[in-house]
Amino acid sequence: MSNSLPEPNSAQATAAREAALVQQLRDSHLRSVIKAISWRIIGTIDTMVISYFWTGNTGRALAIGGSEVLTKVGLYYAHERVWARIPLGTLRRLSPFSKVGEEEPAQLRDSKVRSMLKAISWRVVGTIDTIFVSYLWTGDTSKALKIGGTDVLTKILLYYLHERVWARVPLGTVRRIFDRESKVKSGA
Repeated sequence: MSNSLPEPNSAQATAAREAALVQQLRDSHLRSVIKAISWRIIGTIDTMVISYFWTGNTGRALAIGGSEVLTKVGLYYAHERVWARIPLGTLRRLSPFSKVGEEEPAQLRDSKVRSMLKAISWRVVGTIDTIFVSYLWTGDTSKALKIGGTDVLTKILLYYLHERVWARVPLGTVRRIFDRESKVKSGA
């Protein structure tokens, strides 16, 4: 007699539990928004400093950085949502307090390789945007390319560090914080 349900300890059942866990703990939209804002603050300051260095003009540096706030928040959010669907480099960690044989939700975190791949893919998108916005404000292809070229060097390091900080925040934490705050405000 054949049973269509997998045995509780079978590889198929384990894969099904893993898939459910990944879906449950995948980056939330709220986490992506907060990461986008925190990165944009860091990125905008860096872009303004680089733009001032190459143009010598405070107004243009502020205009380039300000314009990028508008373009890059949307681009970064889209980048995060794409990566939220790619499981490559996601690590599953059990709590150090879990007991042998005890079922406990695992925490998913990004590996260093995943952080680097995200840094590189974002930098490609970000550099194209920086060059385009810089050209719009300066009208000078050479300055736009210098700003974009310098941006590559500083931003990959800064983005990698940003990702490593966020990798220390377990998936689901942002959601739990906001859920707890909303319960406190509602008096629940």
